Amino acid sequence: MAVSRDQRPEFMVRLGISPPYTIEDVKVAYRDQAKRVHPDHGGSAKEFRMLQEAFEQAQQYLSFRGDRRQWIAKQMDGYLGFRDLMEQLEELGAEATSNAKDWLEKSFGDFAQLTEAIVGIRLENSASADELIGLLVDQQSHLGELTRLELPGCQVSDEAVLKLEAFEQLRHLDLTGTSVTSEALWIVDQILGLDSLEIQGTQVGWWMRRKVGKVMRQRREAKPAEIYPEMDGPICD
Repeated sequence: MAVSRDQRPEFMVRLGISPPYTIEDVKVAYRDQAKRVHPDHGGSAKEFRMLQEAFEQAQQYLSFRGDRRQWIAKQMDGYLGFRDLMEQLEELGAEATSNAKDWLEKSFGDFAQLTEAIVGIRLENSASADELIGLLVDQQSHLGELTRLELPGCQVSDEAVLKLEAFEQLRHLDLTGTSVTSEALWIVDQILGLDSLEIQGTQVGWWMRRKVGKVMRQRREAKPAEIYPEMDGPICD
């Protein structure tokens, strides 16, 4: 039975592909559109990001539809690691936010949970922050989408903060009310994508707070605003 164009998944519509779908069609459509919407070719960062997301989603979709058992087996190890890490975070008193996505549920149903990933972690007023960071570094293979780490009021050392260099994708770090010093600010040079840093109430002097705040603003201004719609602006002073 043919599938009408109106029934196509949104990512297939974005790629301009009609059924029957093949991975070759997906790749060709992506390459053709990338030539048009890439920022280097006159397109916008938003359009290119949306195209990349559609490409990744289409590949997942076809993998799942092509051999469901093989897809589930491939995802299972990662999911078990994800659940184990969630339990360890809970034992430390940390709260984790995962990236449940509507398109996954629409395409994969109950199997969508196998693709969950942690995008944010918060630990507040705890003496276990160094232990938490050690855990995150050890489990970084399960944290490829972690972009936010919040440790307000925690006892955390400069040395532990600097270990976060393992997370190049980290964008927001909250060290409000911690005992960190200016030594911890080397993390700004180690994670070039970091563009929001909260260090109010720390041992960092006002001059360094102002200096790092300027760097954060410059980084944000250098990135297209539509990529970060959920954040109002960098905080550092």
